[in-house]
Amino acid sequence: MDEEIVMTPTKKGNTTTIRIEKVRKSQLDSSQVAHKGGGQHSGLVINKQTDTSDTSAPHLQLEFKCFLVNQKSGMHIPESRVLKFWFPLETDYLEKVTTAYEFFKELVRPESFPRDYVGFIKKVMKQLQLQRYNLIKRTDVDLRQMDELDPQASSGRPKEDKRPRELVVQEQLLHYLESAYPNILPTDDLADMLQTDSAVIQEQLRVLTEKNLIKEMEPGKWVRKVLDQKTEVQIVKQMPTHIEGSKPTVAIITSKYYEKLAVDAMMEEKTTFVKYKNEGESNVYTIGFIGPHKVVSTKLPAIGRQMAAQISSGNTTTRLLGTFNDIEHVLLVGISGGVPHYTDFYSHVRLGDVVVSTPNEKGQMYIYCDKVIQDREKGMVQYSLKSWAPLDPILMNIAKELQEKTRKDLGFSPWDQYIKDGQELLQGQQVAFVRPGPETDRLFMNIGGQDMIEVGHPPVPEEAHGLLRPGKPVVRSGAIASGKPLINDDQMRLDFAGRHKCVAIDTEFDQVLESIVGNRKESFLFIRGVTDYLDGTKNAEWQPYCALVAAAFMKAVIEKLPCAPDE
Repeated sequence: MDEEIVMTPTKKGNTTTIRIEKVRKSQLDSSQVAHKGGGQHSGLVINKQTDTSDTSAPHLQLEFKCFLVNQKSGMHIPESRVLKFWFPLETDYLEKVTTAYEFFKELVRPESFPRDYVGFIKKVMKQLQLQRYNLIKRTDVDLRQMDELDPQASSGRPKEDKRPRELVVQEQLLHYLESAYPNILPTDDLADMLQTDSAVIQEQLRVLTEKNLIKEMEPGKWVRKVLDQKTEVQIVKQMPTHIEGSKPTVAIITSKYYEKLAVDAMMEEKTTFVKYKNEGESNVYTIGFIGPHKVVSTKLPAIGRQMAAQISSGNTTTRLLGTFNDIEHVLLVGISGGVPHYTDFYSHVRLGDVVVSTPNEKGQMYIYCDKVIQDREKGMVQYSLKSWAPLDPILMNIAKELQEKTRKDLGFSPWDQYIKDGQELLQGQQVAFVRPGPETDRLFMNIGGQDMIEVGHPPVPEEAHGLLRPGKPVVRSGAIASGKPLINDDQMRLDFAGRHKCVAIDTEFDQVLESIVGNRKESFLFIRGVTDYLDGTKNAEWQPYCALVAAAFMKAVIEKLPCAPDE
C-alpha cells in the first residue's frame, strides 16, 4: 500500500476531534507519529495530539447521537458524534452521498458496532482502508459528551407513563375500539386485550360514553362513536345497492379511524351508511362527491399481521367492490413509515411528507416481503416476495403531473388549502389534525440490545434552499414495501428498501391488493402520509396530520380524473 491511514487527535473545549486521512508514505511526518500499527492493524498510524485544527469545510457531514448503556449503572450515556467527509474535487453529488451513506451503514452495523471510543475510531480507520471507500480522502470525527439534562439527550425510548391509571385505560380502550371500527367489541374482549379487571373496564367505558366518544349498541357491546355533525349517518340492515343519481366510480380504502375521518373531510354532499353486526364484521361506507366524481370510502375493521385481520381486510375489500360494481379506480389512503436517507437531502423522506406509490425499475409498485432466506452460497440475504402494480397508470400519471407542476412552480400546491379546510372541518375531533413541531421529527436506529443512535437529518444543500417550503409536505414517489421481517430489523429494512427502491414501509395490504386485482380493478394507487420511520404504526403524535395530508393530495388527484360519460 502506498498510503497510510493517519489519525490525529485535537481537543477544543468539550469537543474532541479525530482527523483521519489518507497520507502517502513519502509525505508522512515521522516527528508527529506516536504509534504505527502492525499485523492486522498494518497501515494505521496514530499521531501525537495537536492543538492546531483544520477549519476547511467538509464536503458532506453526518451527525448522530449515541445512547449506549452503561454496564454498571444501566443508564443510557448520551454522546454527540459528527462524521465529516472530504472527497476529490471532481466527485459528483450522487457519488458523495452514496459513498458516505454506505460507509455509515457499515459503521453502525449492530453486530460489529464498537461500544467504546477506541474501538469506534479504529473501525473508522479500518473501513477507510477498504477498496470500496477509495473516494473518501479524509474523515473527521467530532466527539462530545452531552449533558443528560439536554432535551436532545433523550434516547427516544418510551418513558414511564406517570398519568393516572384510568386515563391510560381510557386511551387504550379508544385505541382498540378505533382499530376495530366499525366492528363492535364486547366488554370481556376489551378486558382481555388490556389484561385489566372487567370492573375497571366497565367504569372507564361509562366515562367514555359520558364524553360522547363511544356508544353501547346493546348491553356490554361497544363501538367508537364518530363525531361528525356535517355528515348524514344512516344505520341500515342492508347496504344500499341502488343509489340515487350516479353511482360511485372511485373507491377509497382506509385502515385507521383517523384516516377515514380525514378522507371524509375531503367530500361534499356526503352520507354515511353503517351496517352493524353483533357477531362478525360490520361495514361502513361514506358516499359523496370530490370534484365531479361520486366516491365511496370505507374503513377496514382491522389490518395487520394476524391471519384473521388479513382475511377480514380482504373480505371487506371484496364486499366493497361487489356492492359498488361501477368502481373504476381504487385509492388506498392513509399513513405509513418513511425510508430515511442519512446523507442525501433529496432522497431523505421526512415526517409529514406525502408518498405516492410508483413502480421501481422492475415494475414493482407494492412489494410484500413474506420471509427472509439466508443464501449461504452467495453469503447474502434473499427475500421471498410478492408484488403488485396497476395495469392502468392513470392515477400515477396524474400524481406525477401534479408533482412536476409543483417543482416548476412552488406556488402550485392546491392540497395546502385542502389541508386547511380539513383542519377547520375536523376541529371538533378528540385529536388535533395539526402539524407537530419540527423538534418531534427525530430519527432513531437500534444498534443492538438496548443501545440506540439518533441520526441527524441530512443538511440542506446550498442550491436547494430556494426550493424549501418550511412546514409544508413534500410529495415523493417510489415503491412501497411491507412485511413482518422488515419491521423488526432496522438494517434489514434499509437493505430491502435500497435494493427495491422503496420510499415507504406500510402495514400489510397484500390481501387487500389480492382482492382489488381479483376483482379486475386495473387502476389503483397508494397515497400515504409519513408518520414515523418504521411502518406508520408508532408515532401517534403525527398520525392525524399525516392522514390529512394524504387525504388532501388524494383530493387533488381525484379532481384531475377525467369524468366518465354518465358523471
